[in-house]
Amino acid sequence: MASVPFTKPLLATLIAAAAGACAAASAPASPDLARRQAQVDKIVGDISPQRIEAHVRKLVGFKTRHTMSDTVSETVGIGAARRWIKAELERCGAAAGGRLQVSFDSHVAPVSARISRPTEIVNVVATLPGTQAASKDRIYVVSGHYDSRNTDVMDASGDAPGANDDASGTAAVMEMACVMARHQFDATIVFMAVAAEEQGLLGAAHWAEQARLKNLNLQGMFTNDIIGSSRAEDGRVDDRQVRLFAESIPATKENSESNRALLATGGENDSTSRQLARHVKEVGERYVPGFTVNVIQRRDRYLRGGDHMPFLERGYPALRFTEPNEDFAHQHQNVRKEGTMQYGDLPEFNDYNTSRA
Repeated sequence: MASVPFTKPLLATLIAAAAGACAAASAPASPDLARRQAQVDKIVGDISPQRIEAHVRKLVGFKTRHTMSDTVSETVGIGAARRWIKAELERCGAAAGGRLQVSFDSHVAPVSARISRPTEIVNVVATLPGTQAASKDRIYVVSGHYDSRNTDVMDASGDAPGANDDASGTAAVMEMACVMARHQFDATIVFMAVAAEEQGLLGAAHWAEQARLKNLNLQGMFTNDIIGSSRAEDGRVDDRQVRLFAESIPATKENSESNRALLATGGENDSTSRQLARHVKEVGERYVPGFTVNVIQRRDRYLRGGDHMPFLERGYPALRFTEPNEDFAHQHQNVRKEGTMQYGDLPEFNDYNTSRA
């Protein structure tokens, strides 16, 4: 049986969920969300596996995107990568009518366990403003991290292609931004390629903290991290589902009154993140028949983390998309060959526009 690229139904699922959420307004003319919407079908149909692959390979071509790598070169390092991401988003935003607002969001991180010198951390942020006065302050964030790493998390010069972790998520965010910029939504969507995930979620934490300080009405955050492959370590292929991690009550320093009420009444499964996850599952599976959103009722994988966590810690509903089975030979590994085994996060281990029997 021929199959579509794994990344396309996964990305379509997220687009459908985000588009559905952003279109839901309190106005009387709200769309009937129980039925398929032509606009969402159009957006899903416009996803290009070829563009996604091209973006992944371009990011890999910068050799390394380590947070402390070269920022001056135009061809190597994280500086070249972020300038290319910004230019590409500006290009497709202009082609879509100029509503996509693209900028850098930066701060300087001090020396820490994973930062050996003060380092500028730069997120690339593309904002698609909402069009309805009553709901444009409602914000949804979609992210992927564009930094990469080797086995040694402090290795800032060795080749670290990061094709799946997380050029795949960055390419997905870029594709969503470029396709969705051609359409209008009631709510505002923020597409972000964040930095320093591998050094401690620093880029996402900075943006989330600024959002809290500004008291932004952030209704949902989706991070896409390690979403490019459907093949497990043992060779099994599962291109018909995605894991969606959703925690119960967020571990904030001070629980809100609503969270305290959930704890007191045994309503942990009704947290805002799990409510959002149920919406993603319902809407995503409606628009991508045969594809399953497998909601995992925990914050993340065992002893692992991602860019949704700084949002959770500040009380925002946030979710993580990840492929169904990870292959650790192609994750956080120096590129090398041992016998017949190829190690490293190389682009050939991602799924693009391929089919299988």
